[in-house]
Amino acid sequence: MCAVPTPRRLILLRHAEAAQPDLGNFSPESDMARPLTHDGEQAARRCGIWLRDNNLLPDTVLCSPAIRTRQTLAGIQNVQPANAQPQVYLCPEIYEAGPSALAMAVQQLPEQAHTVLLIGHNPGISEFARELDSQNETLDQGFAPGSLAVFKMRGSDLTPDQSAWADCASMNLTLHTFTRP
Repeated sequence: MCAVPTPRRLILLRHAEAAQPDLGNFSPESDMARPLTHDGEQAARRCGIWLRDNNLLPDTVLCSPAIRTRQTLAGIQNVQPANAQPQVYLCPEIYEAGPSALAMAVQQLPEQAHTVLLIGHNPGISEFARELDSQNETLDQGFAPGSLAVFKMRGSDLTPDQSAWADCASMNLTLHTFTRP
């Protein structure tokens, strides 16, 4: 009996709602230190519940090192099953990154990664999503804090798998779900 392959899925998540920046302090250090608000913490938890309930437990996470993205990840992990321990990479290149930098981070993923969660910032996350599936009008809503876009890679559900993260591009990823739990 043949094993059913696990499709490759890329989940883009804009961090949950963060505190406003300190007045007059526009430094990168100040921005990186912005925590989630109480509402943001609750939204991160809802994202984790939604991922769990939809069988989208990531095996790999690419996360900006900003406090608000790490707190979003923590909120998600707090509601995941104890045996769900993804490989987490804190990636400075994701902070304030544009679509090409985000694509490069995804293209460097290991072959064994199948369900990848990328937690980042706008406008890069929403621009990257639009590049991956420019024909899908659902993405015209924009990415509010705590929004998730789930993309499925074509050919990744075949045996043997005919896809690779190095080939991650708009030609082989399609939007499956866009939500704000």
